[in-house]
Amino acid sequence: MAKKDKKKSELKRFSVETVSTFYEVNIVFAENEEMAKTIAAQTDYNVSKWLGSQVINVREAKDKDIERFKETDEYFFEGASAIDDEGSLVYTDLNGNFVRHNDAF
Repeated sequence: MAKKDKKKSELKRFSVETVSTFYEVNIVFAENEEMAKTIAAQTDYNVSKWLGSQVINVREAKDKDIERFKETDEYFFEGASAIDDEGSLVYTDLNGNFVRHNDAF
């Protein structure tokens, strides 16, 4: 088995589940606070600052997990990320095979 093939076979597919927090400001004109909240919920923000993320769960991603994620969001990204032999971040298909960004999506 080639060194590259052996390294790939040792990698496992994981799901890393996070919650991201944003600070956002909406500037709106309204008659009262309740109307201001209603308008803000439907409009684009004026300021958005990402405050960070918290890891909720990390576990090996089995095929049944992938199917569950696909059912959760119709826009599920059909790919994954990995580090190549040069230490660069690359995209793969869900089986771990390298794909060029333009070809995959």
